[in-house]
Amino acid sequence: MKTNALEWREPWTERLERFFIIYLFANPVLDIINGIYIYTLRKLSIHPPGWLAALTPTLLLRIGVLVILCGYILLRRENRALFGMSLISLAAALSVLSEILFSERQNFFLDAQYAARFVYNIAALAVFTLMARDDRMGPEKILLLFRRVFTWTATIMSGSIFICLIVSSVRDERFGFATYGDRFGFRGVSGFYFATNEAVAIIMLMLPVLFVEFFRSGGFRDWKNWPKLIAPALTINAMLLMATKTAFAALIATLTFTVLYQLIRIIKTKDIRILLRFGQGIILTGAIFLLLSLFGMTDSVTGSIDGFTEHLTEEGNEFIYIQDEEQRRAVAEAPPWLRVFLSGREFHMMRAANQWAQNPYTVVFGVGRGSQARVIEMDFFEVLFYYGIFGFIVMFLPYAQRFIDFFRQRKKINNFQAWSVMLGLALTLGYSFLAGHVFFSVTGGFYFALMLVYGALTLSEEPV
Repeated sequence: MKTNALEWREPWTERLERFFIIYLFANPVLDIINGIYIYTLRKLSIHPPGWLAALTPTLLLRIGVLVILCGYILLRRENRALFGMSLISLAAALSVLSEILFSERQNFFLDAQYAARFVYNIAALAVFTLMARDDRMGPEKILLLFRRVFTWTATIMSGSIFICLIVSSVRDERFGFATYGDRFGFRGVSGFYFATNEAVAIIMLMLPVLFVEFFRSGGFRDWKNWPKLIAPALTINAMLLMATKTAFAALIATLTFTVLYQLIRIIKTKDIRILLRFGQGIILTGAIFLLLSLFGMTDSVTGSIDGFTEHLTEEGNEFIYIQDEEQRRAVAEAPPWLRVFLSGREFHMMRAANQWAQNPYTVVFGVGRGSQARVIEMDFFEVLFYYGIFGFIVMFLPYAQRFIDFFRQRKKINNFQAWSVMLGLALTLGYSFLAGHVFFSVTGGFYFALMLVYGALTLSEEPV
């Protein structure tokens, strides 16, 4: 009987695994389609209800994918993952009860949306871990698959941003979205990524790993090497175009680490080919930058930098672009460095913190996402205040277990690939602390889950 049950499940798990592989390559395209949908609504001056704008076609598709992910976990009888997702659902339900009991404001659609996003990423982490353990795939195939997915994703994302810049220049009209829009004007190009911070989170996570493939790949004579050789140059220019503060910081950190590591390699190995590869990278990056400068890239980057300078030096009474009087006063009184890095998020954080501390129930189970008019955009604080201490523990436990495993294998973090994975994860964790858009994002959080599986595989010769 047991054998028959296993035989019944086997064909279904194989079909679902093939679907997940296709979905990995379709994922960046879905994000672009999502942006085109929102851009078209705005361009046609359509002002749909909030729920209609939020229920984009790709969000509905990802809800279906979440069901499929959970179905695969059920087929594989991964009870620990199922139990963890059940606890997260319970934490979300208890936070909604807090809204009903203690808040005058409720938004059950937001509650469901936020909980589903978090569970989606946890489910992805469980599914691709199971696939890496499976004899049909195995660690080597999964590693190769992920490397191709990272290269493909970075190329598609960067290319879509460049296309929007070029079309905007030719038409003399903004095509796609701007990163910033305030009294300093529209600055930065985010292509069809309406939530620029989510796109930045993905790219900063992948860039260190792209450099690994860049230095490991062969020469330009084999056309199969071209995606790996071009992807880092495309990504660097995309980060410059998006021009968020965190994008610049992540870019500087990644380039500094890569240059120092490769210089040490040159000193130790006397391998002149590393210098040649450095030169190729600089030429490629510079050539793309110069080409895009024909369409206004230089002006876009310098305009963004000038905007940061203005934010550092402007006087408090000039924050007329903030409508909330209380928030305007708080931002005006904040130190310039805090104003630049948090962009007023600390105001929403403190407002949620005060509600969270109002009674023991909210401290333990949170105030609920639906009780907040504005999202904090700082993931760790959102989890703590929206879902309480209980939610914080059960929601971050799967991630914490992964990092504990990494720590146990710290002696194996002794090569460029392992250090690059750790750097990408560290940058994204820091980003989630300052700017959010990782753990509650079906894009940033999804790739973060993939990188955790990839990192475990790079640190172990055994299946994860």
